[in-house]
Amino acid sequence: MSIWNPGLKNVVDDQSDFLTDFPNKSFTSKIDATSKLQVIQALDNGQCKSDIAREYGVHPETILSIYKQKDAIIKKYNQKYNLLKEICSLNLEQNLLDWFEQQFKSGNVITEDQLRGKAQDILKGLSEKFTSIDDWLLSFRTRHNISKYSSDDMYGEKAKEDWRRFLTNSESNDVYLGSVCALSHNLDYTSYLNGQHAESYVSLLLLVNALGTDKKEIAVAGKESMETEIHVRSLPVSYYYCLNSQINYSIIQNYLTKWNNELASKGNHVTLVLDVPESMINTMKFENIRILGTTELSYVTNILEKVVECFKYHYRRLQISRSLTYGKDNSTFMDYIHMMGMAWHNIPQKYIQSLSYPPGDGSLFFNLKEDSDNDHSLSRWCKMYNIPLNYDQCPSSLDMIIFCDKKLPCIFRGQVDENMQAADVFSQKVCNSTSGMEAYQAMKRIVSYLQGENAGSSIMKYAKYLENHLEYGALLHMHQIIASTNDSI
Repeated sequence: MSIWNPGLKNVVDDQSDFLTDFPNKSFTSKIDATSKLQVIQALDNGQCKSDIAREYGVHPETILSIYKQKDAIIKKYNQKYNLLKEICSLNLEQNLLDWFEQQFKSGNVITEDQLRGKAQDILKGLSEKFTSIDDWLLSFRTRHNISKYSSDDMYGEKAKEDWRRFLTNSESNDVYLGSVCALSHNLDYTSYLNGQHAESYVSLLLLVNALGTDKKEIAVAGKESMETEIHVRSLPVSYYYCLNSQINYSIIQNYLTKWNNELASKGNHVTLVLDVPESMINTMKFENIRILGTTELSYVTNILEKVVECFKYHYRRLQISRSLTYGKDNSTFMDYIHMMGMAWHNIPQKYIQSLSYPPGDGSLFFNLKEDSDNDHSLSRWCKMYNIPLNYDQCPSSLDMIIFCDKKLPCIFRGQVDENMQAADVFSQKVCNSTSGMEAYQAMKRIVSYLQGENAGSSIMKYAKYLENHLEYGALLHMHQIIASTNDSI
């Protein structure tokens, strides 16, 4: 009796003649389990077995052989259906994925045997053994882009092992990575292709935790004045005016002091692995931020290089899109600032996570394949989304613009001690001696402006140094005028 039509008895024997275009042998293996059920259903519905055989490309005897196994096939199907129903009720897919992500975030090595063992633990309550678990696990890995590590996937094993050990001994949420880079913010592709250099650039301080869940606000050092943008109440970055457009000790100290105060108010403590000269790190002391260099953790440098590359990839995409929409000349410095903030926000959390938690030999890991995650190719992006950009003449140059500002000086290695006397500052040529009443009057106006804007103590101290120095020049100038007047008398 048919399971689809209870009132229908076994299929009537098909008396159709043998057709020469059928195979001479039976190849039951050509028809999978699901197709066998469809064959049985078709026969129970009265369809001619020769037509079914022709549809599946097998001999009619193969169709007849399948039908003779009807009860066994249906029983096996029902058993498999009930088993899969039980597996679904145990939520194997989500539970196994949650466990894998947790192990991955903790920096633990996950092998194929461990993944299989965890799946079997979840399935302990099954009424019968799940014999197809290996096939299911293979499909599970494919669905979630989980690959097996090979030795040429990442960087040096020793540096990687040192970093993995450090993470294991630390709280993942509280480990932050920091780097400094330069960005030719207004250099477009056409100018770069024509061999032009950047009109100006900025330097950035980037901080992110190892899980990628907390990207701190970018610190930007540039020589562009923000006075014309005074109507803007807030920025997506922390901007610091600096004549040489380089991140210096004072900027880092100021930035980290604000962060330290935020952490102190919440009672939190973090570890920051900062890729800057050790001489800077040695003089930075904070209650709630433990700062380490990359000397003993060289793998962090590789991570940060990839993070910077991803940031610049997203920035250039935004820059190209804006230039095509509004034109390059219509972009203000404020527009570039907002693109920096957006590009930083667009770096995927999982990408940073995959960099921070490198796999060990023979272990499984998330092998991200999305274009926005690990394929930082502008030419490919242009082709995928039909960006109307003339890159066919030299497509490699389009991708190289991501690295065009890599060698620009982005960090000022010198250090100015706030306790130094004015004479010591001048002897180190922090500023040159100047004379004249006009210079002194201009400096006094600057000091008044800074006081009105509640400038920091460090800035005010150096402004006072300059004011005192220029006052001496002004007095000298007046003395020369008086002396020349006396001579004439």
